[in-house]
Amino acid sequence: MKHATSTGNALFLLAKHVKSGDMAAAQQVFDELSVRNVVCWNVLISGYTQQGKNEEALDCFEQMQTEGISPDPTTFSYILRACAVTGAVEKGKHMHDQIVRDKLIEKHSSLGTSLVDMYAKFGEMEKAEQVFNCLIVRDVACWTALIAGYVHQDKGEEALDCFEHMHEAGSAPDAFTLSCILKACASIGAVSMGQKIHEDIIQNQLLEENDVVLGTALLDMYAKCGELEKAEQVFETLPSQTLACWNALIAGYAQQGLGDETLNMFERMQEKGFTPDSSTFVCVLNACSHSGLMEIGEKYFMDMTEKYGLTPSLDHHTCMVDLFGRAGHVEKALELVKNIPSYGNLPLWLALLGSCRNWGNIDVSRLAFEQAIQFNCTSSAPYVLMINIYVAAGMKEDAEKIEMMRVRNIGVKRTRE
Repeated sequence: MKHATSTGNALFLLAKHVKSGDMAAAQQVFDELSVRNVVCWNVLISGYTQQGKNEEALDCFEQMQTEGISPDPTTFSYILRACAVTGAVEKGKHMHDQIVRDKLIEKHSSLGTSLVDMYAKFGEMEKAEQVFNCLIVRDVACWTALIAGYVHQDKGEEALDCFEHMHEAGSAPDAFTLSCILKACASIGAVSMGQKIHEDIIQNQLLEENDVVLGTALLDMYAKCGELEKAEQVFETLPSQTLACWNALIAGYAQQGLGDETLNMFERMQEKGFTPDSSTFVCVLNACSHSGLMEIGEKYFMDMTEKYGLTPSLDHHTCMVDLFGRAGHVEKALELVKNIPSYGNLPLWLALLGSCRNWGNIDVSRLAFEQAIQFNCTSSAPYVLMINIYVAAGMKEDAEKIEMMRVRNIGVKRTRE
């Protein structure tokens, strides 16, 4: 009895450390246990997955099996999640085989949801559908996992079809389901469906309960669909306005080519006490580029590092190359590309090629083209841009040479417009 009590106390202490997020202390308690049953392993594995330490969770699972402890449904649910996050495809499929062999899904329907979610995160939507179609019980979590997978794979139409089937099956969506559907609407411009979802959200008073998740998704949907007035209305009525909300609105204005409005919103955001992040600056720099505001764009690019301590990413540099190129400063764009630490990147050279197309700079075009195909000779974009540049300059023979190179490397003859 004394040993059982001490084991019980140790398990209580282990769970306490896991709940507080102190995995070092939890691991120490676990290592000192004389008896480690499946419950102890599950507590430890759950702690690692909750802390985002999924590799450690998978290591625990391996050690658990080495010690002869058989996993139970709870173990599998945590390990499937860890496989999904880390992209451990083969391990995840092996888990699936074990679950099917032990006939666990019939008794534990949540494992079916975990499998659908895992395959969806792997991008293997056919496998996710196969698992889903074999399930006897399909709850809201299972439907949402499949819908979220379609959205993540940019299959907006399939996500909306799945949502319709969910309604027909009598399963009521939750806030996360609706946020996924709003993303699908945004990706394909289905503003009518988005408005219907908005009405359902208002009717069920979900916005007040889930203002951060749903509010941002709703705002983003209207902004991406070009309904900026509706987006602002949603923004003004949100119980709380986060940086993500500001970014969604700023991105909407930038996407519509409304440079002045984008910059005004950017200033308003800062006046309200919000500090811009990397995503904010991608939108702002894009807006400056499309509005021909080169000097303002340069200032914001410098502010990123000097004022906000942000390190410019590839996206920011690409925006600046586009900014200089659109303004006719092709040589300046070239110098920027050459001075980037990770010198040479396909998006950068493509942005530079696009600039040359507008201004007919043949020498820089050739350099950018040569660099672009070094990174990816099977991408059609650099060939198409270079052919157009030569054609515009009246250099038809050079254009034909690039056309032949394109056919040789890609195997597809260009269809001329």
